[in-house]
Amino acid sequence: MTVESSAARRIRPVGPYDGRGSRLVGRLPGVVRGPVSEAGGMAQLLGRILRSAITQPRGYWGQVVEDMHVTIKRAWVPIVFALFGFLIFMSILTVQFFDMAGANQLFGPLLLLQSMRTFTIWIDSMVVAGVIGTALTSDVGARKVREEIDAMMVMGIDPVRDLAVPRVLSITFITTLLAVPSLLVTVFSMNVGGLYVASMPSEHFYSNLFSNVSPGSIVAVVVESFLIGLLIGTVCCYKGFTASGGAIGLGRSVNQAVVIAFLAVWVLQLAFNALLLGLFPNLGAFR
Repeated sequence: MTVESSAARRIRPVGPYDGRGSRLVGRLPGVVRGPVSEAGGMAQLLGRILRSAITQPRGYWGQVVEDMHVTIKRAWVPIVFALFGFLIFMSILTVQFFDMAGANQLFGPLLLLQSMRTFTIWIDSMVVAGVIGTALTSDVGARKVREEIDAMMVMGIDPVRDLAVPRVLSITFITTLLAVPSLLVTVFSMNVGGLYVASMPSEHFYSNLFSNVSPGSIVAVVVESFLIGLLIGTVCCYKGFTASGGAIGLGRSVNQAVVIAFLAVWVLQLAFNALLLGLFPNLGAFR
């Protein structure tokens, strides 16, 4: 009986819920099973990307630089206009509130402090996911739909190493490089909003603007941007690798990649800021 059962287990057909962890996922309700499976697939893809990039740190840097150059060349105009438009809109709304409260002198320091933690980084993630992430998903997904990825695997080429690693690193570095310039755009848009709405002179605006900015807060912004870029790149690559159903299915995967990236960035920001302020409570103090 023991021999027969072992043989039966060996010839049992492989399905989507045959592993120990996968069987637990298979017992979940259908509404929960899909998101949990996708989250596990994205985590597994991220692990493969990091393992490949760290254990074999050669052979892809030229492609990373080339991909960054092409992406920035094609997307810098929408990135700049999207950042400036969103941030100046937010600045005008915020300065109106402070103007009605009679606290114009607090407008700059408070908004800059909150923008460094949440709003500016969120706008960065929206722009990167909407402009660069969609192109990444459509590129990888088109290869999947045309069965190019299957052909690569038949020829012994690792699609994760050849397609995912350079693209994820490229979008990660672009998001990280956008961090500090985005803060400068935030300051400029706040100055324009304060001058236009509250007639706040520039010298009053800049007098105590950076009183709450410390080197630690700048480092936190850069680290958070790095993690967000890594997250967006992984989500978009995963949706590209799992695209199916022709052009319609590819379009659906692109839309899903953007929505999932937005939600994932929101969750990551909550966790990152909670951990950051818990470890370094002085960063949350307003001076």
